[in-house]
Amino acid sequence: MASTIAGVEQKPAGIGPETVPGPPGWRLGAWLRSALADEAQQRLLFVPVLLGAGIAFWFLLPFNHQRQALLLLALGAAGLGLFLPRAMRPLLMGAGLLIALGLLAAEWRSAQMAAPRLHHRLTAAPIEGSVMSLTRQEGGARHSLILRRDASSIDPAVTVRIGLRGPLPSGVEPGARVRVVATLGPLPGPALPGAHDPARKAWLEGVSATGRALGPPTLLAPAPAARLPLARARQSLGQAIGAALGGDAGAIAVALTVGDQGGIRPALLADMRTAGLAHILTVSGFHIGVAVGGLLFLLRRLLALWPWLALRTSVTRIAAVLAGLGGTAYAILSGAEPPAVRAAIAAWVVLAALVLGRDPLAPRLIAFAAVLILLARPEALVSPSFQLSFAAVLALAVLARSRLGALFRPGEDDGLLIRLARMGGALLAAGLVAELVLTPIALHHFGRAGAYGVIANILAVPLTSFLIMPLLAAWLLLHPLGAGALVKGPLVLALDGLAAIGQTVAGWPGATLMLPAMPLSAILLLVAGATLLLLLAGPLRWAGAPPLAAGILFALLAPRPDLLVSGDGRQVGVVVDGRLYLLRGHRQGFTLRNWSEQAAASPDARLSDLPGARCAAAGCTLRLNGLALLALTEAADPEQGGRIAPLVAACRRADIVTAPFGLPAACKPRWQRLDTPALRRTGPTAITTATRRIVTVADRAGDQPWSPSALPGTRPRLLGTSAWTGVIAE
Repeated sequence: MASTIAGVEQKPAGIGPETVPGPPGWRLGAWLRSALADEAQQRLLFVPVLLGAGIAFWFLLPFNHQRQALLLLALGAAGLGLFLPRAMRPLLMGAGLLIALGLLAAEWRSAQMAAPRLHHRLTAAPIEGSVMSLTRQEGGARHSLILRRDASSIDPAVTVRIGLRGPLPSGVEPGARVRVVATLGPLPGPALPGAHDPARKAWLEGVSATGRALGPPTLLAPAPAARLPLARARQSLGQAIGAALGGDAGAIAVALTVGDQGGIRPALLADMRTAGLAHILTVSGFHIGVAVGGLLFLLRRLLALWPWLALRTSVTRIAAVLAGLGGTAYAILSGAEPPAVRAAIAAWVVLAALVLGRDPLAPRLIAFAAVLILLARPEALVSPSFQLSFAAVLALAVLARSRLGALFRPGEDDGLLIRLARMGGALLAAGLVAELVLTPIALHHFGRAGAYGVIANILAVPLTSFLIMPLLAAWLLLHPLGAGALVKGPLVLALDGLAAIGQTVAGWPGATLMLPAMPLSAILLLVAGATLLLLLAGPLRWAGAPPLAAGILFALLAPRPDLLVSGDGRQVGVVVDGRLYLLRGHRQGFTLRNWSEQAAASPDARLSDLPGARCAAAGCTLRLNGLALLALTEAADPEQGGRIAPLVAACRRADIVTAPFGLPAACKPRWQRLDTPALRRTGPTAITTATRRIVTVADRAGDQPWSPSALPGTRPRLLGTSAWTGVIAE
């Protein structure tokens, strides 16, 4: 009942907004402080987010002065935090310092991997060096050879990547010295701005040049017994598994054991990717998790059978350590590829939590594992495998701790049918959540995603986890003893079943979702929105809904480039109504494959087939959204006998002129001149004719050492002047 004091009615305390004194701005501030206080337990989850933001900015900001300005801004924000109230001080100081740490970590990694690079093409010549690694491709029809080329009187020893066709001579294995006649050239950049960048990847791997062998390599000296024994053991084990099991089953078993997908038929590999099962063929978090979890379960049961040990110590802790060692050994055996190494680190974090009596699936542990990986390998942030792995694990951890996840936890009084129903529901929910989170990432990186990935994974993941991997482990133990036949039949049947799932699902109508490359703004909005929704626990998490919705709209509705020009000007593509019309033939290769993925268009037509285009031996002319395009070929090169006057007149009538040679100075189009000298500085170019927007590879890469516009032999430094990295002369 209300009471009165001095004639003023007093209402009892309540929760309605009318009970909060002060103006609306004060009430909003009080609500915000309360909401932030509710999120105090979630703050640690943003440590890898802010660290990753610094790393992402290092890669996304094209010019060094921009990165330096951000570093100063981050450090300034951290300093400003000293003058804030105690409640807000750690937030601003922590955010500033973590972003600065991310910038410095990426800079340190780039400096650590810096190596001289080749900036011009070399004629075919013998190359001698030591084999560092071999990778099979296209079912064994091709090989990629990483060679440590010997130093010369001019150039230091450098690492080069050489492509080989056909079978390899006996004895060519890691550690062997070989001679191969090959052409070498600069590392290729992306086929389009924003596409996969092989040059950036090679820089961060320490690779200096790439080339193509003109014949099989000659063995100069076999691999020493003490050098690279693990690499040779992996190669021998893979060959033994493939020969013993044979067919698709053997090729898949090799991929699951030693991480070599080169023996899988290209058609089957494409079907597995279409079905959303490519992750099963790559040794990563899924495989390390299954191996560690299986070992932990088995070792706990076996150690518990020893009463003397079980009564004196914790068998769970011993089993956890042994399972961690087993998972690490599996990661090393599979080639220690970055996804497997990251998974092994995450597994040790989970096992440490188990030993210490903590929740092994707590989001904080996932965040801790992410911090370790980002500090050790900052470039992992921009790799699809890292993004897919941590997005899936985080989404599933949030699901497990949510109200929906509680519905699938088995109760003590549940019968067998109820338990099976809960398990089925958990698998379905996990599949749906994983696909919902992973599909945008797959579309961003690959331009496509499996439409039936949930169904395929619901069938394939249990088959692989509970049947294939245990049988494969048993076969690997029994086969050297001559008893492998005990499990070979069921193992081959299960592996063939996995292949059948991929082939069947890939054959369903509409099995592939295709979407043109998303604008960078859409990706950033999607990441920001999803991060807030997944990491926050209170009402503030709904602040992620607007950017998430805006990102989806941008991804679906933003104008896409419809005019594509290759880095040498030889190929020009026009995207119209889901088809990619090409100036030259449409033989599939690196450029056209990337163009097709980025534009979500089929490269199956020539520019001469496009209505309104007029083509002759000298090139093609057409209009796109009011812009006149003149795409020239070699036949129009004045030095090849072409006449300059008609060319100059044609240039004046055009808005955009492309050419695979240097145009005369008198050729002045109304807007863009994209000939060889210009494209050498800019790299491949994408133009959105509807908005008159042009983006080049150099715009995205800026002055980074892998950029086409970077000064040869130099690397800008975040702290200090440019560093000399060197160039390869011959």
